[in-house]
Amino acid sequence: MKIIVSHDVDHLFREDHFRDLIYPKLWIRETLSFLNRKISTKEWFLRVISPFRKKRHNIEQLIDFDSANDVPSTFFFGMSTGLGMSYKKNAALPVIKLVHEAGFDVGVHGIAYNNLDEIKKEYNCFMDLNIIGNFGIREHYVRFDDVTFEYLSKAGYLFDSSEFDKSQGYCIKNPYQVSSMWEFPLTIMDGYLPHDLKSAKEKSINILDKAVQSGLEYASILFHDYLFCDAYHNRQEWYKWIITHCRKSGYSFISYKDAIKELERTIPNG
Repeated sequence: MKIIVSHDVDHLFREDHFRDLIYPKLWIRETLSFLNRKISTKEWFLRVISPFRKKRHNIEQLIDFDSANDVPSTFFFGMSTGLGMSYKKNAALPVIKLVHEAGFDVGVHGIAYNNLDEIKKEYNCFMDLNIIGNFGIREHYVRFDDVTFEYLSKAGYLFDSSEFDKSQGYCIKNPYQVSSMWEFPLTIMDGYLPHDLKSAKEKSINILDKAVQSGLEYASILFHDYLFCDAYHNRQEWYKWIITHCRKSGYSFISYKDAIKELERTIPNG
């Protein structure tokens, strides 16, 4: 089995959220987590002061880690705003270039999922950045319905990785084509793992074992970049652990684009 790692970029800079309720919600949510003993005092403190940091992302740190561990990850950036993602594409451009120039693939973190015109608008916005040729997408909050994947294919996306079973908290399904686009179901998503590190590891192992038993060829793992810091200690440690665990288990790492090349070589001609 081969592992595909990706990172959704939900937040970039402090000022992006001055006009929404992200920070008040964060303070309330994290204080409740602290009172319910889900996070430590240090984590609570670092989280409640995090809105005062200029950067709301940890992309450089994640680039360093993935590079050191030979993980060809893909970073998805928003071209529209909504559902707590509030940065503008012009502000994102220097960060997107930084990721691309570091040797990593970049794609769209989509908001539109059931309106073809809006989906095409996001696609064209990313095209206009003139950074890369073919690219893929993941929908924000992995939203999709019966028309989403066909619309994404019509827009021109090379691949999507949004199919996910929220009721189970994972999805074990091999990649498949939707017209000219490849769909890579999302196997493991950080937000659907238990809060404590031990339980998160146990669930991850269970999912990967099920994936192997079912004959899954490519497992896709999502980790949000903003979690790669001491304020989210358990999540950061989980990510470091899952990379090491996959390598020790004999799984290799591959990008979406290289996986597509492999898949298309197996399709009979004519």
